[in-house]
Amino acid sequence: MTQHQYTYLFCDLRTDRILAELPLQDVEYSTELNGIGTCTATLPLNSTTAPLLPMDATIPTRTVLYIDRDGVIVWAGIVWTRRPLERGGQIYGAQLQAAELPSYWQHRHVNVLLSTDPTVLTANGANTAYVPAGQRMYADQAWIVWSLLQYAAADISGAGSIGVDTNLLTAPTGITRTRTYDPAERPVIYDLIAQLAEVDNGFDWGIETGWNGDGSRYRRWQVYYPRRGRPASLTGFTFQHGPGGNILAPDWPEDGTLLATRAIALGSGQGIGVVVGQAEATDMLAAGWPLLETVAKYSGVSEYNTIQSHAAADLAAHSNATTAPTFSVLADADPVLGSYTVGDSARFIVDPNPYYPNGLDDELRIVTIKVTVTSGGPETVALTCVEA
Repeated sequence: MTQHQYTYLFCDLRTDRILAELPLQDVEYSTELNGIGTCTATLPLNSTTAPLLPMDATIPTRTVLYIDRDGVIVWAGIVWTRRPLERGGQIYGAQLQAAELPSYWQHRHVNVLLSTDPTVLTANGANTAYVPAGQRMYADQAWIVWSLLQYAAADISGAGSIGVDTNLLTAPTGITRTRTYDPAERPVIYDLIAQLAEVDNGFDWGIETGWNGDGSRYRRWQVYYPRRGRPASLTGFTFQHGPGGNILAPDWPEDGTLLATRAIALGSGQGIGVVVGQAEATDMLAAGWPLLETVAKYSGVSEYNTIQSHAAADLAAHSNATTAPTFSVLADADPVLGSYTVGDSARFIVDPNPYYPNGLDDELRIVTIKVTVTSGGPETVALTCVEA
């Protein structure tokens, strides 16, 4: 069994100043594609950790946790909750819960009119200069993300930035969007970025973290277009369940409650003036599947083509009854943990068994990597996937 060296570094969220390096136990951390991974851990409170001032170094909302594995930062996120752990009437530790850095923008809202359309701004007496000086957003989809983040960072309080570099977002994707965000709705900035990415011909996104050559750390917003990660034809990654395989247990559930054969997307507007997009799985309906509907609302979308793209994307996301499969795999069997990332595709094989009499062999895309670190034991890894 290979032993890996884990280090847990706690820093100030806004300045990245190191607060403490602390031991953690029962650590579980996850990374998500186009989402927010989480971390849970136990912080021992004893005579060994007391000189490190662990309570000062783990204040919720003010602290960022970096997880280093063998000299590589594999996870970074904000400590959001902390609670005491008691046994036999004595406090022996604190349970920490953290979420990846994009979770910060779940707590930031658009409080002024922002638009890619200068005529909308002019009609409402808004500042037509580009963000951050004004209220106009650049139209490329990556630049809309940049505009939202710049707006948030430029808050008059002076406390709106957590030091995540946005320079990489200035590279255009070549796909422009029309967006207007109404301050009356106080939309959540994280939600706006996620919705923008989910449109047809959208993008993948995330925040990359790591070590600089001088020992400091970087945090970088990134938009990946057309996608993040590599296809299986390039990686050669294969996971297999069966004799000699590297999958410990496959979990490939089926849930018909998630299926939809018609997707309806609602944009901006009121009453009969709401912009509506609709997509139907006509092939499935013709083959005998029942009509099943799903409805989603997208604030700030006023263009029909855009809302129709949302409807098409929603239909694709609900096109079958198979939920995202999860595979428990060996961390140190080829392909080893660290060689793949979210967004990568791999071949997943399940040998024939009573549930799958013909077996399974499919190319799937990794969307979540969850790692559990136990004291004195091997790491366990769970890979959640979708169709590539």
